[in-house]
Order: sequence, then structure tokens, then C-alpha cells
Amino acid sequence: MPEQPPPRLVVGAAIVRGARVLAARRTTPPAAAGRWELPGGKVEPGEPPAAAVEREVDEELGCEVEVVAWLDGTSRIREATDDGPALDLRVALARVVGGEPEPTDEPGGHDQVRWLAAEELDEVDWLDSDRPFLPQLRHHLARVAADQRRLVLFEEEDALAVQQRLVADGFDAVLTRERLAGEDDDEDHPWAVLTDAPTFVVELLLDEVDGWLDEGDQPGAGEQAGPRAGWTPTAPPALPTAPKRVKRPDQA
Repeated sequence: MPEQPPPRLVVGAAIVRGARVLAARRTTPPAAAGRWELPGGKVEPGEPPAAAVEREVDEELGCEVEVVAWLDGTSRIREATDDGPALDLRVALARVVGGEPEPTDEPGGHDQVRWLAAEELDEVDWLDSDRPFLPQLRHHLARVAADQRRLVLFEEEDALAVQQRLVADGFDAVLTRERLAGEDDDEDHPWAVLTDAPTFVVELLLDEVDGWLDEGDQPGAGEQAGPRAGWTPTAPPALPTAPKRVKRPDQA
């Protein structure tokens, strides 16, 4: 029996932004049409895996990404056949650094994309080869969400400038429209930038614009958490009312 060639590597991109990951819906082949995947494709001979991720995303979604880390392990897409070697999938964590991911008309492309939070990962029908990475991805998204800071700004121009500055400095930053409790839809609402930048970086930026930092009830990274629910403080011990006499050994 002839020796089987080594598996060929396929890379997928878990593009994370604002504690959400991008999922893309396949259009071909018929067996995969309508199912969702982390976009990517085959690594070319001699091509670094990270370069393959960035190339495939640019071809499939028309945007630039940067690989920041890799999820553990690989997943078998198919076994070796007479038509070619086995295919193994490896998934990278990536962030958008240019453009906006959108479906393209590339052959074997996608017709829809969605940004999914950790609790929404089970809402789509993933390709079987992507499913083994979902537990790691769910944990990562939950951790990112817990470490986010919210900057509330009144001027759209300021919000855009802060978001662009944070992205340029290598942080994740997403711009949204903030809605405050009790406001009518017709009223003007401030803007919010959600970011993983440390608090001291955010505070430096806020010194230059009209806004504030709202971290909610969850402590950020490096901050002390408050008491757990149901916790009751213990009464401190009574303080002495007079000096305590200590008997020396030679006085025993």
C-alpha cells in the first residue's frame, strides 16, 4: 500500500471585534451551502499560516486582518482520498485592521456574515470541522466581554477619533450608539466606544474629549472585585482598653 502524503493545512480566521466573532455562511459546495464557518482556506506551499489567513480573508471578505494568536489543536476536515491528501484545520484569532468584512462574489464564497457573542454561538449551523473550536472561542469571547471598558462620548466626531486612535494603537474598539434609560427614541443619544484598552489608556484619551468612562458593575482588569452576593462582614475584634502585661521568662 503506498504511503499516504502528509495532511494539507487549512486555516480559519476567528475575527473578533467587540467580544463578538464573525461567522460567514457558505454558498458552495452543495453539501456545505447554508452552513456557517470561520472564513479561510488552504495554505499554499511555502506560505506562512498567518499570511494564508490574511490572504484568504482579504479574498473572501474584502478586508485586512492581523493574526494575534492561535487556538489550540487541529480539526480533520477530510481524510485522504485518491484526489488528494487529508485536510486539517487550524484556527487563528484575528482582528480587523482595514476595511469592513462583507460577502464577495468570489467562487466558493459567502452570502452572509454575522457577528456572534459567546452566548450566540449555538444559533447557527456550523460546519463540522469548525465545531471543535467553539468551546475555546466561547471562553475567549466571554473573557473579552468581561474585560471591556465603555467610553461614553457626546460628539460623533470625538467617538470616531477615539475609536480610530485605539485601533491604531493595537486595541479592539467598536463604535455603537448609546441609549440611556428614560430617553425617547427621538432624542439625541451619546456614542459609546467599547474597547479592551487598559483603563489608564482610556483615561488619557478622555482628557482630550467630552465624555466619561463607564465600566458598569464589573471590575476591569487589575481592579479589585467587590464583595460577593450574600456576604456579611465580620465584626472586628474588640480593641484592648489598657496595656497588656507580658511576663518575662525570668519572672515565671
